[in-house]
Amino acid sequence: MKGAAGEAHYDGQRAGAAQLRRACIVTIIVVLLGSGVVAADDQPPLRVLEDTVFVRAAQARQADDASSLTVSGDVYLRSGAWSVQADRAVISGHLRDPDLIDVTGAPAHIRVQEADDDEPFEGFSQRLQFDPRADIVRLEGAARVEKGGRSVSSESIRYLLDRDTFAAGAGGRVRVVTTPH
Repeated sequence: MKGAAGEAHYDGQRAGAAQLRRACIVTIIVVLLGSGVVAADDQPPLRVLEDTVFVRAAQARQADDASSLTVSGDVYLRSGAWSVQADRAVISGHLRDPDLIDVTGAPAHIRVQEADDDEPFEGFSQRLQFDPRADIVRLEGAARVEKGGRSVSSESIRYLLDRDTFAAGAGGRVRVVTTPH
């Protein structure tokens, strides 16, 4: 079925839970086939690569030019080092290597666990943007990040994952709590 702005649209509200899961899986397989991540001929049905992005949601809609994938309804995204839980997400760029992941939730949650880091980064906010290429997480609206023994709360937080540094504030007070290891 066609939706607004020439996008393919799947309405999971009319299907049962099993049909909904199949439709989302089919959407993801179509995206992966179009991007070359999954081979159809001489490979197993799904070949899980290190940078494979798994998506679970009630609804999925891909732009006609495949420049973005919008998912909504109990969204769960996972790749090698990160996972996201939200109400809605827009994944810009190719699914196998997204340019930007923009999510909203009550709250949205992101977890990043780098292989060389013992302590995961966790962020919670009403809206968050994750740039996996630049290792930047931007959180807006009742934002909170936790890493190791440190917790930061503010209306907005910008966190540089590769440097393990943050900037917070912009319209509200900042609270930083550290605890010894």
